[in-house]
Amino acid sequence: MRRVLGWSGLLVVAAVVVAAGTYVVFWPLSDLIARHDVGAVTGTHRAAALQTARDAARGRLLAFGAGLFAAGALIYTARNFTLSRRAVQITEQGQVTDRYTKAIEQLGSDTLDVRIGGIYALERVARDSPRDHPTIMEVLVAFVHEHSQEPWPPSASNEPSGAPPLRMTRPDVQAAVTVLGRRNPRYDQQSIDLSAVSLTRARLRRADLGGADLTATDLTGADLHHANLHDTTLVMTDLTSADLHGTDFTGARALDNANLSGAHLTGAIWPQDVPVPEGWVRDPDSGRLRRASEGTGDAGN
Repeated sequence: MRRVLGWSGLLVVAAVVVAAGTYVVFWPLSDLIARHDVGAVTGTHRAAALQTARDAARGRLLAFGAGLFAAGALIYTARNFTLSRRAVQITEQGQVTDRYTKAIEQLGSDTLDVRIGGIYALERVARDSPRDHPTIMEVLVAFVHEHSQEPWPPSASNEPSGAPPLRMTRPDVQAAVTVLGRRNPRYDQQSIDLSAVSLTRARLRRADLGGADLTATDLTGADLHHANLHDTTLVMTDLTSADLHGTDFTGARALDNANLSGAHLTGAIWPQDVPVPEGWVRDPDSGRLRRASEGTGDAGN
């Protein structure tokens, strides 16, 4: 009946049922109430008094019936809304699951472009489904660990002898760390484990890697311009020749153990309790670094 009549049709049917029930039950009951109210009244006034009492009783019963109908309609509406919302949530979750499954399949493709597409598809799923956000970040971390050590560009059998080509981070690994660097902290409070991975010359400008484990990570020549390395672990981290302009090292652990040879540290926020690298000076007011040979101008640019 719901499919044929819909919501408005159901209300009409319910109203008819209530009206019929009111007539069958309340009308005879109104006579009993009226006779009780009239009591011992006799004579010529009894008929008029009885009609007046009957009308009053019917009015009260009708008001009571209308209240019951309104309460029932409210309960039905609330239940229907709850069921509809659950149906929508189930449908949306099913769509998210389908998107997630397809993106994972893309991630395992032999084609580079398909893998990159799968990574950004996972990012969209993470944005649309906060409950899946931590899981997707874990998947991308695992992908980086699995593939970051593979050389790029790949060695060719006909590669001429001499100086080897400049090695970089694989494009799909680059895509994965890009997504990791802009994860939503509202949905994901867990730290990122990027220890012992190779991110040579990776582009991580303004990436949020706060709290990440970068133990023994190779970030040689990486672009970490204004990146957030707040509270990161940097035991034996290789930051040789990395661009660390404006990078935030506040609370970083084992920063004095990292390899910062040739790193560009202008404007980097440096902790007070960590020795400043040779050739650099920490501004006492801003906490930012500048070259020792430079003046006291703004070090944050």
